[in-house]
Amino acid sequence: MEKYINFLLLYESMTKSISVKIDEHLWEAMKTHEEINWSGVIRTTIKEKLHQLQEKKFDKKKAEEALLNLAFLRKESFLNDKTGAEIIREWRDKRK
Repeated sequence: MEKYINFLLLYESMTKSISVKIDEHLWEAMKTHEEINWSGVIRTTIKEKLHQLQEKKFDKKKAEEALLNLAFLRKESFLNDKTGAEIIREWRDKRK
């Protein structure tokens, strides 16, 4: 049997509620630690995950710089018009 836990998320005096479905085993394990504020744990985990996602946002400026660097490298003579696969194979062969 599954249990539902309702959590209140407080943000700038606005209250939103979410429900989390957990299995019976997890519910019983959580009940053995009633001293823990499980709502706070979930709230903190959500905030941390959102922070991680914001840090990994696509940076258009960095992508454009990388593209320019790639174009420059392709024009360099050290590639000798080789494909990427050929260059990789060459380096792998050198390691043997």
